[in-house]
Amino acid sequence: MKTIIIIFMALGSLMGFPAEQEEFIIEASYIGMEEGVYTFVDDDDMEYEFSDIDVKASKKYDLDSDKFVGKKFEVTYWTDTEIDENDMEYDVYIIVNLDLLN
Repeated sequence: MKTIIIIFMALGSLMGFPAEQEEFIIEASYIGMEEGVYTFVDDDDMEYEFSDIDVKASKKYDLDSDKFVGKKFEVTYWTDTEIDENDMEYDVYIIVNLDLLN
């Protein structure tokens, strides 16, 4: 019986389990959306560009309108790695939650 448990544990570690997505949170002002990219800037003038937004977050606030330009948000996001046409990896930033601060 111990042998079977050890075999299953070994197979599980070889197969790997999907890693839990790490979330990052910033406080930043919304600058606007251009060419499908949502841009925010924090108090240190660090600019953040998000190429995608989760459906739930997009339903909370319509960032496609100018209504929220200049407003400060708490932005929760994930990063993902994609491959371009030259087989080069690049990071993609995805908004998963938004909370209006002012």
